[in-house]
Amino acid sequence: MKLSNPSNVEINVELYYDLDRDEEYNHLVIRGKKRHHAFDKTASEGGPHTITWTLTGNAAGGRFCALDDLDNPGFTWLIRKPTGRIFRDLRAEGKHRISIHNHHHDKHSEGMWHYQLFAKFGNKVFGVPLTFGCGHSSNPNPTIKNT
Repeated sequence: MKLSNPSNVEINVELYYDLDRDEEYNHLVIRGKKRHHAFDKTASEGGPHTITWTLTGNAAGGRFCALDDLDNPGFTWLIRKPTGRIFRDLRAEGKHRISIHNHHHDKHSEGMWHYQLFAKFGNKVFGVPLTFGCGHSSNPNPTIKNT
C-alpha cells in the first residue's frame, strides 16, 4: 500500500465576476487543478491531511457563511456524505477561511465526495454552482478523492 506524508492543501476561492459586474449570475469558483483534489493514504499513526479553502482575489472582501447555516452553509457535502471518521474538525478560521482534516489511512476511507461552498458579500450570497452530470470527467462540482 502506497503511503504519503500528511499534506496541507490550500485552495483559493474567488468570484467568477468582480462584484461590480453581473451580480445576478455571479458565483464562487475554484480554478485549476485544485477543483478535483486526490489524496493518498497516510500512516494510521500519522496526522491527517488538512484542506483549507480561502476567499482570495476578488472574493477577499466576502466571508464564508456560517457552517451551521441551514440554507447556505459555508461548506456542505453533496449527494452523499462521508462517514464522520474520515473528515473531521470542520471549522471556520476567521471570516475568510474554512478547513477540515482528512483522515485517510486505509481502504475504508477511500472514495470520492463532492462539496459546495457559500460566501456572503454584503447581503448577497454566492455559492459554487451545483451541476448534475454523468461521470467524473463531465462533473464540474469540486471533489475530494481518497485513493
